[in-house]
Amino acid sequence: MRPNKISVYLPPSLVQQVLPEIAARGCDELWINPGTESEQVLAEAQQLGLNVIQACSIIGVGDSPDEL
Repeated sequence: MRPNKISVYLPPSLVQQVLPEIAARGCDELWINPGTESEQVLAEAQQLGLNVIQACSIIGVGDSPDEL
């Protein structure tokens, strides 16, 4: 089953390791949360054809981290 959204909270070096698997599985949106991004991660995600959303996924679903 192909997920609609994948939210990543990993250090950039680990994100680079899982990007090929994410691309192979596919997703509509790959959320790269603050602290997860790097120029290399973003470039590789783009090269793999992933739709990257560079923002906090908690806020993206309409919640405030302060309320959790």
